[in-house]
Amino acid sequence: MNQTDSQDHDHRHLDQDLRTLRIYLPDLRLLAAKKASVTAHSSHAGLRTTAPIPLNEGAWNLLEDIEHFAWSLGRAAGVRQRHVPTEGLLAAATNRVDRLLARPDAPIIKRMAATLVQRMGRQFEPPEDHTLIGYCQQCGSELWCAQDDLESGWTVCPSCGRTLKVREVQQARILRLASCGTQGTAAGLSQLLKRCGIFVRRKTISEWKRRGIIKPVKEQDGYPVYLLWDIWRAFTR
Repeated sequence: MNQTDSQDHDHRHLDQDLRTLRIYLPDLRLLAAKKASVTAHSSHAGLRTTAPIPLNEGAWNLLEDIEHFAWSLGRAAGVRQRHVPTEGLLAAATNRVDRLLARPDAPIIKRMAATLVQRMGRQFEPPEDHTLIGYCQQCGSELWCAQDDLESGWTVCPSCGRTLKVREVQQARILRLASCGTQGTAAGLSQLLKRCGIFVRRKTISEWKRRGIIKPVKEQDGYPVYLLWDIWRAFTR
């Protein structure tokens, strides 16, 4: 492949990846906006606020990564970004692909775009019988595990090849949520944990309460509400 063909190839692929991200971004928002009956608490200026935790946390994380990538592209492409939505930034970047490819960090831009498109595809069509347990601590790649991986306790990152302990990956993901004070009913937290490849039945959580292993922090519609971290500690005790 000569230099001209290589440039055409790079232009075509980056253009296609950016268009794909822009076209499917609204659908990704809908996917990420599904809410679980769990909440995250954070303090700001002395006030306590409550925000819903998305049921599809993987889609939510991807959405945030795409928005940050679009902001970076807009800056690299010289777009005045004030009040410009993510779709607008991606559209502007698509119209300035040549400018982006002329930058010293063009290989990083191409790789990031391709990676985000791949992650988006996995959200809409997850690998059959695989669960997103978390992210590689080395390179940040998504880790989709089959049941065999969950049972063996080990998995291999498809990007960097690092062998990782499933429980440590799951704990890092739980820590991220727990650091926000995530809490919910037994049913809500059971569902949230399931999406991390952690199977704790609602009845098990209720039994832990009965035995005094965990204590609810409040009630919601007549149901006890627990801290996610307390459930994780009971599960791993």
